[in-house]
This record gives sequence, structure tokens and C-alpha cells, in this order.
Amino acid sequence: MKRNRIIFAILWILSLVGISFFGGPVSYGFFACLTFVPIFSLIYLIFVFTFFRIYQELDGKNLVANHTVPFYFTLMNEFHFGFCAIRVRFFSSFSTISGLDDGITYELLPKTGIQKQTNLSCKYRGEYEVGIKSVEIQDYFRLIRISYHNKETLRVIVKPNLVDLSELKSIDLSQTMARETPFSQMDPDVLVRNYEPGDDIRQMNWKASARSGQLLIRKRTGEERDGVCILMGTNRCSEEMAEYLPVENKMLEVTLALALFFAKKNIATHVYYQAGGIVEKGVSGLEQFDAFYEGLCNVEFRSDVSESDFLAQAATRAEIFRCKTLFLVMHEWTEAALEMLRLLRENNVFAIACLVRDELPENLAGAKQPGMELVQIGTEDDLTEVTP
Repeated sequence: MKRNRIIFAILWILSLVGISFFGGPVSYGFFACLTFVPIFSLIYLIFVFTFFRIYQELDGKNLVANHTVPFYFTLMNEFHFGFCAIRVRFFSSFSTISGLDDGITYELLPKTGIQKQTNLSCKYRGEYEVGIKSVEIQDYFRLIRISYHNKETLRVIVKPNLVDLSELKSIDLSQTMARETPFSQMDPDVLVRNYEPGDDIRQMNWKASARSGQLLIRKRTGEERDGVCILMGTNRCSEEMAEYLPVENKMLEVTLALALFFAKKNIATHVYYQAGGIVEKGVSGLEQFDAFYEGLCNVEFRSDVSESDFLAQAATRAEIFRCKTLFLVMHEWTEAALEMLRLLRENNVFAIACLVRDELPENLAGAKQPGMELVQIGTEDDLTEVTP
């Protein structure tokens, strides 16, 4: 286009020189034709804009990240003249369309169209636009280019991908799930009763015994629980969609992959996250997993939610300290995370901190502690290769 404009400018200047020095009908005619070319080109582009149509369709609106679905689009010329140069641009930040290059220029004959069928895949969980983003049209002489946003975009809801893990590298499953967990000293659901022969001495409440002058044993009144707990932060890390979508997608992907791994082994898994207050969703087998997955797909990440506040609230939940293994799925490394890990260690709960971010934070020094594992997971990492 730049070359055509330069050539046109040179010709128009020569025609202007011609009528200035030579005159005559030929010179004036040549000058008039060149002067009206941009006007005719602009009128032509107005007709293209008016009579050009885009039709696009997806097989369904509810998609799953990293799964392909059929994608169709049609470019239609509803005018009596041919359209010479039409180029479509696709949304490419969060989705990919296989086999199509948005640099292709299409030519449409009068009253005809071009239909394309391919596949589309979305990278991240969330709600955003996919398909054709904008259209670029040019005139026959390649002098004027007009680009405009497609008014009929496709907006989709994308669910997180479900990764089937074959193993967990950070824990010995048989030993971890068999380990006994003592009562938490801060458990509000623990009462005491008189000691009876045969009671487990590890459940003795020595402080209460000293105060009363007789042996007292801890008696739990709440629900006896074991299995696995997952604490997932729901803080939105940025206002920019390009920054928060990859993080939120990977955090949900990690949480769901862990829950599926334990559900296949019929090990109860309880996921906690913040949504106003602390919300719990549980699953103990594959027969319950579909409903669990649908519920977790709707988790909302918000900028007014703090991972530190969430962990501080979770530390008051006695049932969390009765699990055998606990996973922290976070994107920040805070003092609240260190305090939670300390409490878990005191209650003999093995902890695995999954830090979802592409770069390690500066305050990570000294984070590794006995009785815990720390795993960094990048937003584009394959979980089958970087298992917690």
C-alpha cells in the first residue's frame, strides 16, 4: 500500500506539472482522473462496508480450556460489484484458530461468499470474546485502508481444563494417608471426659487434668474427618485480563487436578475458598466429581479478597487441622502463609504449598520448612510434568 501511495503521489504531481506548463485537454483530463481516484476509492469502501457481512458460529458457548471445538465463519458479498481485498483479524490473546492466518486477503465476487470451517481452542478459563475481532478493507488501487471492529463477536464461557495426574511427586500416598493426626490445641469442638482404662494416652488433656486434679481425656463432639484439604486463594492479582486470566486458570486447574487424583482413590477431598465467607466444597469419589467440577467452575476471583485474610480465617477452622494432608494453592507468598504452615506443622499435618506464578517472589528465602513441600507452577506449565 505504501508503494502504491508513493506512485500515485508522483503521478499526481506530474499531472499538476503538466497542466501548469503545458495545459490542454489531455493534461487536464489526466489531472482530473487522478484527483478523483481517492474519492471513487472512498465511495467504493463505503459500499463494501455497507454490503459486506460476517457470519460466525461455534459448536456451543460453554467451552473447556485447551479443548478444540468446530468453528465456522462465512464472508458474504451482498453487492453487485466484486470486493477485492478483505482481511479478517482474529482474537489471539486468549484463543487460537487452527489452520487460518489472519494475514490472508480474500476476494469476493458479486453476490457470493466464502465459508471456512476449522477448530478453535481457548487457553484460559473465564469469559471473553473469540473469533473474528476486526475487518480490514481496501480499495482496488490499494490507496485507502479502513479497519473496523466486528460488531457481532462471539463471547464464550470457558471452563477450566481437567488434568488427570498419574502421580504426586511430593508425597508418599500410603504413608501420608495412614498417619494419625493428634487433636489441635485450638480445636473448639473438643471437650473432655474422665479418663477410662484403655483410652489413648495421646489424647490426654494434661492442662485440664492439672486444673481439675483428675485425669481428663479429649472427647471430640464434631465430625471426625481425615483425607485431604485444599485451601485455594481467590484474590484477583491484577485488573488486566491478560495478567489475571492465566493465573486464575492455572489455580483452578491445579485444584481440580488434585481433587480428581484423590477422588479416583476414594479419598475425601475438601476445598476451601473465600466468597464472602469461607466456602467448602467436598468430593469423595468419582460419582460425585461432575457436580463438584461444575461447582468449582463458578468460583469468582475478586480484587477485594485477600489471600492473607483468607488464610487467617481458615486458621480458625478446626476441621482443617484434622486432615492428613493439606495443599495451599496461592499466587502470593505472605506472612499469613508462613503462619498457616507453622500451625499445620504443629498439628502434624503434612503441607504442600503450590505457588502459581511465573517468577519466584523475592521474599521466598527460608520458606522451606520441615513437614512441608513448596512447588512453583508457572501459568503455562503442563501439570503432568510439574506435579505437586
